[in-house]
Amino acid sequence: MTNLKRNILAAAVVGLLTFAGGTAEAGRGGSASRIQNAVATGSVDAIIAELERAERLTCDACTPTVLDLLDHDRYELREAAAWWIARRPVLKNQLHARSVADLAGSDSRLARNAADILGTFRHPQAIGALAAAATRTDLAPEARMAAVRALGTIGHRDANAALTAAMADGDASVRLAAATSWLQVRKQASAGAVVGLVTDADATVRAKAAGVIGELRDGSGRLALEAALAGDADPNVRRNAAWALGRIKDAASRAALTAATTDPSPLGRQTARAALAGL
Repeated sequence: MTNLKRNILAAAVVGLLTFAGGTAEAGRGGSASRIQNAVATGSVDAIIAELERAERLTCDACTPTVLDLLDHDRYELREAAAWWIARRPVLKNQLHARSVADLAGSDSRLARNAADILGTFRHPQAIGALAAAATRTDLAPEARMAAVRALGTIGHRDANAALTAAMADGDASVRLAAATSWLQVRKQASAGAVVGLVTDADATVRAKAAGVIGELRDGSGRLALEAALAGDADPNVRRNAAWALGRIKDAASRAALTAATTDPSPLGRQTARAALAGL
């Protein structure tokens, strides 16, 4: 982000001259020094609190510190920094353009950061760039995962094709993000694309897939859920499968749920009984 930071700081000089009559304390108690001090503590909660405090603050002196946070190792801080910038239209527009360019580049760290920024900005016009990055195997899994996560944050149905493709990614973190993002898409009607993940090699992915099917009450996943309930080695997957079948409420699942009332996991047994009661 070095070039981006230089360009934005140069543009900020104009803002500094324009608002020279104000002070860094003009917001809701926030200031550049408060943000800097919070960053120095290393506390995620403290940093986010100060960024929120400075949400509407006219503070060009804050910009360098916030831009540095866009490259932080913690996603929460990258997201919070992008959120702060989203409230400043000039900076936002500059950052949007640069982030699209970074997504198309070969640096996985910059691509990760760019995806987080674009997701936080939540504009559907970024879907194309994010979708392309999500399937680029030359990018590190973390960058692909960030692109998939951003598509979910934007939550537009135009992302469905890219999310479906991401469910076949070779990295479990990307597949998990795809299942999670699928549920975040507004007015998502079907969980059909997620059903195949109920038999994924990764237990966390399988559990998430079962949960997504249940959230959307999609009967197309019933047989896959019943098979997971009866034979999956992971108790969390079996529990989620029972819960999802309870949400779908198909009487055809009665036998599978009845058998699950003897599940080795107490939580699995309780969930199966609750699902049976709701049929």
